[in-house]
Amino acid sequence: MVLRALRGSVAPTIAVAGLMTFTGGCAPDGTDAKGESSSIPGRPSASSTESNRSNSTLVRVDTLRRGSIRTAVDVSCDIEADHLVSVFSKVGNSYIDEILVDEGDQVEEGQPLVLLNVDDFEIEVRRREATMKQRKLAEAQNALSQRETAARQRAQQAQFERARADWERVQEATQGGVDVFSDKEMLDLEKAYQSALAELDALKLTAERTISDGEFAVLETESAQIELEAAQRDLALATVRAPVSGVVADRMVDPGLLVSPQTQLLTLMDPRQLISHLRIPQEDLLVVTGPGLPVEFVFDALPGHVFTGQVEAINPSVDPSSGLVRVRVRLADDAVGVVRPGMYARARIIVESRDDAYLLNKRAVVHDDGRSWFFVADEGVARRYEFAPGASTEHDVEVRSVVDLGDAALESLAIIHVGQDRLRDGDAVRVAETVTESGAAPSESP
Repeated sequence: MVLRALRGSVAPTIAVAGLMTFTGGCAPDGTDAKGESSSIPGRPSASSTESNRSNSTLVRVDTLRRGSIRTAVDVSCDIEADHLVSVFSKVGNSYIDEILVDEGDQVEEGQPLVLLNVDDFEIEVRRREATMKQRKLAEAQNALSQRETAARQRAQQAQFERARADWERVQEATQGGVDVFSDKEMLDLEKAYQSALAELDALKLTAERTISDGEFAVLETESAQIELEAAQRDLALATVRAPVSGVVADRMVDPGLLVSPQTQLLTLMDPRQLISHLRIPQEDLLVVTGPGLPVEFVFDALPGHVFTGQVEAINPSVDPSSGLVRVRVRLADDAVGVVRPGMYARARIIVESRDDAYLLNKRAVVHDDGRSWFFVADEGVARRYEFAPGASTEHDVEVRSVVDLGDAALESLAIIHVGQDRLRDGDAVRVAETVTESGAAPSESP
């Protein structure tokens, strides 16, 4: 204090002279008139002060900050509609008569989109209807034949029973020794019996054949019915309808075009379900571990807006040509109506996040043997502490815990962030002063 006051005095010569008289004739450089060394009691000599300054390291310090920190994987991507449906005609060989929608139109499921020419389809329906009538008529005629055959069979059965009874009576009489029938009568009765039996057997075969023909007629009627329904279906499909609700994204055809089932007519999309397929390096799978991770999206076309999403699935395979892995992300509902499919975005997968973490400037970190350390200026001495790092960003790293220190002591640490690369534990340090808002003198440079 004395020296500093003296250096700022208006009359340094008088002050120094008075001081020399008070100290017994000491020279300003700390020696007496004879050149012997002398010092002021209670303070180091000038040579001792310079020695201490030369042996200490000039450093700058800072404290741990409390704040939020997130570890993220950044990637560029495009936004897609989850439901993108290509519309085809299910019938072919017909011309387009009319297209009822255009790109950008909102459509509902089942709404007519394209009308095909129906002339050929209507002709086919009429032809199938005529065939159906023929099959039903044949079925009815066969049913009538079955009834007629059944009636003849019943009549023949009765005639057969009478002929058999007469023949059995002759046989019984002959076996009993009663000879009342001539040979001719016996022969006639036997012929009548055999003829009735043969006729009955023939009618049985006819009945079986008519039943079989009836079953075949029923099958033909069913086949004709199926063909008629197919023709009616083709006629209905000549009106191409929306398979899902959505917006017309693309229109590929014009009226007059001859189409086939392979001709794509329109593309529909559902803008209410937005997704993005991110492609990340396979090394990032160490942190992008599974579904559920939050994702943030920013768009050059929508400045100032941040939209959220969530990892829905991670492809189990890696693209061998690029080494990238596809990650499916679904955007939240707040993007609906604002974000459009096809927009370019920058996505950030948040793999780790803490809201109230101790944050350390990465410049202060010293790595040694796979462990992380930092130095603290403690009353002019550098103390080295090992810490457990957590999430990190480009500039900061989270301090989760410090070996041999509790959380209560972390906020008071004067952590060296400039000059620590030249330090060892226990080295002497000087903390450089910082410029204050009040305009204090600039600090020394380490």
